Amino acid sequence: MFKNYLITAWRNIIKNGIFSAINIFGLSVGLMSCLLIMLFVRAESGYDKWLTDYERVARIHTAFTMPNQPPFLTVRSAGRMMEAIRDYAQNEVETGVRLIQWNLTVRKGEDAFDEAMTMADGSFFDVFDLPFAHGDKETSYSQPLNLVVTEELALKYFGRTNVIGETLTVCCVGPEPAEVAITGVLKDLPDETHLNINMLFYLQPALFQPGNGVLDTWTSVNVYTYFKLNQGIELAQFQERMEYWLNNESPLIEMSKQFLGDKADGKQVTDFVSLNAMKLGDLHLHAKKDAGNMGDLTPMGDAEMIQTFTVVAMLVLIIACINFMNLSTAKASKRAKEVAMRKVLGASRGQVAIQFLSEAITLVFIALLFAVAAAELVLPFYNEVIGKDLQLQLFDDPSLLLLLIMIATVVGIGAGIYPAMYLSRFLPGHILKASKSSESGSTAKMRSALVIFQFAASIILVVATIVVYAQTIYSTSADVGFKSDNKLVLNIRSTGDNLQSLKQELLNLPEVKSVTFSSEAPTQDNENNNQFTLLETDESGNKVEPVFFNYHNMDYGFFEAYQVAPLAGRLFSEDYGTDQMTPLAEDSTEIGQASVVLNETAIKKLGFTEPKNAIGKTLALGRHHLTIIGVIPDIHFRSIKFGIRASAYMLNPSRFRVANIEFTSNNLANLMSSIEQVWKQNVPLQPISLQFLSEMMAAQYQDERTTAQLFLSFSLLAILVACLGLYGLSAFTVERRTKEIGIRKVMGANVRDIVRLLMWQFSKPVMLANILAWPIAIYAMASWLEAFPYRIDSWWFIPICLGVGQLSLIIAWVTVGGNAARVARKNPVHSLRYE
Repeated sequence: MFKNYLITAWRNIIKNGIFSAINIFGLSVGLMSCLLIMLFVRAESGYDKWLTDYERVARIHTAFTMPNQPPFLTVRSAGRMMEAIRDYAQNEVETGVRLIQWNLTVRKGEDAFDEAMTMADGSFFDVFDLPFAHGDKETSYSQPLNLVVTEELALKYFGRTNVIGETLTVCCVGPEPAEVAITGVLKDLPDETHLNINMLFYLQPALFQPGNGVLDTWTSVNVYTYFKLNQGIELAQFQERMEYWLNNESPLIEMSKQFLGDKADGKQVTDFVSLNAMKLGDLHLHAKKDAGNMGDLTPMGDAEMIQTFTVVAMLVLIIACINFMNLSTAKASKRAKEVAMRKVLGASRGQVAIQFLSEAITLVFIALLFAVAAAELVLPFYNEVIGKDLQLQLFDDPSLLLLLIMIATVVGIGAGIYPAMYLSRFLPGHILKASKSSESGSTAKMRSALVIFQFAASIILVVATIVVYAQTIYSTSADVGFKSDNKLVLNIRSTGDNLQSLKQELLNLPEVKSVTFSSEAPTQDNENNNQFTLLETDESGNKVEPVFFNYHNMDYGFFEAYQVAPLAGRLFSEDYGTDQMTPLAEDSTEIGQASVVLNETAIKKLGFTEPKNAIGKTLALGRHHLTIIGVIPDIHFRSIKFGIRASAYMLNPSRFRVANIEFTSNNLANLMSSIEQVWKQNVPLQPISLQFLSEMMAAQYQDERTTAQLFLSFSLLAILVACLGLYGLSAFTVERRTKEIGIRKVMGANVRDIVRLLMWQFSKPVMLANILAWPIAIYAMASWLEAFPYRIDSWWFIPICLGVGQLSLIIAWVTVGGNAARVARKNPVHSLRYE
């Protein structure tokens, strides 16, 4: 019997060519969308879950919420926080480890490369049981100066993997370049890990000077702190213990009183500082909400984006299923006699229903084959958009193959259940007597409702696509407060005493207009915050509480190079000789004198409404008194989605890390080559790290561009599938009304009248779809835009929705108009003979 069902199903698929092609194409597109999203979701959600005991490993994230300050969020923690965990959470925690990652120069012979070196406590392998290719954790990582590398890095430098005993020159773990011996080799880690480890160096606290804010601190967040819970302990128990420690036993109790003064009265430490623990398996997708402006060891995923595109892919598949249901019920008149004859010959309603379900499932499995082939074709482009290297290897991945078969079966049943129930209920006597099937009004209404749903879903996707693109364009073209054209950013972290000679030789290049140093370039704001105290009163004569400012260090000429003019006062100038900060000896009681430039937001926090009123006032920063010499407009040092920070700009050469090069040449290849030659002459032991500022700024919005591209792709697919269904439905509708059209022509109707009549019939559900889709799309995209402090105006939703509505009507008219015109042009004689 089952064989007979399949044979009959195949014959009907072949017999109804257009009907089958539309359904197979639509279902293929829907299944391909689901397959691509499924590959992405599986890769993203599998991060770090291959690690032993990953369920017991977690990481501490830090959040500071200071009065009148935006929350400062980071996935890092203070250097001494591991000490607190080991001392105060012994019942909850088995062991823990701190990680610090630095970009260093690694040399082997004449070759030099920038590498990310991870420094970790000796307990690293007790938390992360990574597999060794050569060596083991007991002998390879047991004492200071041990260096463990991955197979990939060993092959890169030595051409083989067993490199234990070989040495690499590293600049600079300590004050000078050092030769470090390799003591172990790790197997290459899978792509699905947030750990970015190629070189693992045994962490030595002695390498960090006391008070430098890396390890010996409770407040400066520069390390990644992981811990492994004891068996049977839940993360909530650890969280509760750490909150009790913060409020009752931690050094932060006294620190908060010193920093906040009266504002700390009646408050707990957790009102200002929170330690948020997150499981290892959740870090990749969920750490973004705790990261603030600062990143992780590797680029973070986005759980909300995955959920969004899973829903979008399902919508495309549902639209394809609706096509099947609509076309199947529309063709009921063609199969009414078949159903009647089957029942007369003894078939039950259940057997007839199974027959139609078999057809649906067969059709879906045929579509699945096309979907897999299509996915293979588009996978390289898909990988390029999402920045992944996903592979589709069904026969090497039984779980994925089984899941696809299950999805295809469910889709087949879901798409075919309504047509099967509808067609199997026909009564033989009525059908054979009337020589046709009588379609109920409820069935026609059901088809209209499904068409409305199809187009509403498509319209929502199109509106979302346009809004995402509009916001991305707005973000990338917004006035950030400075000129970023013709700028190169050169990393100078280890130039030593060659800084000024490097600057002079770069200025000697005819293509270079200016060179100025800074602690970071635009886009590189690392959220450095410190407490500043106004020593005088504000313009109303009131004493101002200490405030926290985000701070940067800029060289002479930095603001001029970026064309930032002061609103009041002046900028840093060598003519005065008092602007620069000078280091103070540890045992000195001297008060250092220097200058500071503030932005508008900063002076408002100090109680000044006019920039000129802040000029000449003095701020205390540690043992330095800083005279406010200028006020500049607010500038977006980072992406505009992070908003504006109250910022202080100082001149401290010891903090310079980048050179900002302004150029005038159009011959970029020659310019880059000239800069590289100058670099090699001055810093021969370090590879050059040079980027265009425009590319760095564009990279800030890569997530938005990826979202926009995916929305565009899926919305186009949804519209295409919906239009194919509308085309098929209109073809059958026109076919059913052939005699009516012939009579109308005999009565004097012309082609335009008939086309208008049929187009109006299909325009009504499309217009209703717009009315239903617009509020949903506006609500969803308004919620999405809330994440951006600076965003497109909400009134843009009106022209976007109206434009999309008009577009959807035009698409519907074009889709239906062709069928309507073809039949309307026929001779009425042929139409009236139609059976």
